[in-house]
Amino acid sequence: MKKYKEKVLRDPIYGDISIHHPLLTELIDSPPFQRLRRIRQLGMCFSVFHGAEHSRFQHAVGAMWLMHRILKNWHDNKLLKTKAEIILAAEAAALLHDIGHGPFSHALEHTFSQVDHETLGQNIVRLILAPVFNKYGIDPEITVSVMNGSYPEPIYHELLSSQLDVDRMDYLRRDSLFTGAKYGVYDIDRIIYTIKPFREPDGRYCCAVDRKGCEAVEGYIFCRYFMHWQVYLHRTVRSYETLLRKILERSHELYRRDPDSLEIPANLKFLFAEPESKNISVQESSAEFLHSYIQIDDFDFYHTLKLWMNNSDPVLSDLAERFLNRRPFKAFDDPGSESVKHQIINCVKKQKGELWQWYYLTDTPQNLGYTPYQPGKTASPIRILNNPPNDWKEISQAGRTKAIEALSEPISRPLIMIPHSCYYKIEHLLKKERPYQSSIF
Repeated sequence: MKKYKEKVLRDPIYGDISIHHPLLTELIDSPPFQRLRRIRQLGMCFSVFHGAEHSRFQHAVGAMWLMHRILKNWHDNKLLKTKAEIILAAEAAALLHDIGHGPFSHALEHTFSQVDHETLGQNIVRLILAPVFNKYGIDPEITVSVMNGSYPEPIYHELLSSQLDVDRMDYLRRDSLFTGAKYGVYDIDRIIYTIKPFREPDGRYCCAVDRKGCEAVEGYIFCRYFMHWQVYLHRTVRSYETLLRKILERSHELYRRDPDSLEIPANLKFLFAEPESKNISVQESSAEFLHSYIQIDDFDFYHTLKLWMNNSDPVLSDLAERFLNRRPFKAFDDPGSESVKHQIINCVKKQKGELWQWYYLTDTPQNLGYTPYQPGKTASPIRILNNPPNDWKEISQAGRTKAIEALSEPISRPLIMIPHSCYYKIEHLLKKERPYQSSIF
């Protein structure tokens, strides 16, 4: 076999990213992974933050690089003995953790498919990418077990998916850079070099952080909290995502009534067909479904929206035009008063008649900054090692303040979304209900 020459990718955050094994190179070059170039990392956030044009491809490579840096640090400092193929399988898991995402990422999760992107990703590894793994003598099931948490040593899954993982560490820094929001800047290098393997009493290894890295991790947690409310859950972003779901809901309704009334590109028709199997999870884990699924991306849906903008159905046509030409619904905080909401609905009914339900949308974004440790629960705690490091404390108890505990309170923000023309007619009602609330967002 020809000697492998290390590949180097230039990254706007980390500088040079080295691809040290041909397995990783072939996975990156595979069509399912290259498809991630055509799926935006932040879905509809670009509608508000015009720099947010980065892709799932960039994020996945970044997550792989962070996994490599942490595991290499452990190997070089003899902190954890493990086989080279396990390290490679874990790096592949980080690289492929988002391989199952569909168009517009989380905005349409469970809309295109009834199975979450993690499960789809694991099936893609098993049924489509397995030959690449087998070529280099790596069992794809090891990578799948790291992805779904069934691998005997939980430490690798915790590095990939927990409250302190390479997925979140990369996307916070990357999303902060491309949106221009500075809330996601934290000391990532400090975390990488202070995160350690810790052996639990049952003999299994888990992730923990050296006491010296406690403040860096606290900063990371606050970054995640602020990024959610300032970027990911921004009300205009949520308006776009809700509008997108309503467009797909209307299109499915029209297709059920009369398939010929809806122009659908050939490669998207499988999303509208009734499944042959009543068991959705079985249907969507089939090789046929997956091969069709990995052919679609954001661009296919944009093309479809252009077709639907000229559809004879006034609702679908209008909603598609609003989406493409940036005329989203006005999103504002739910006033809480039932009488005010009734007046809002009446205003929408007067303008839209019997179609009003397509023009009165609601959404309740919510966020939990940190999930505190509760024995027996699935959420992995962020462990801070004691000094000497023979035991650990959960970060909310290890820090100098109670600030992390405050982030464990769930926060929700109910929203109402209506066309601007309706909003202007009821704006005085909202100002009367909440006189100090700004109407600009």
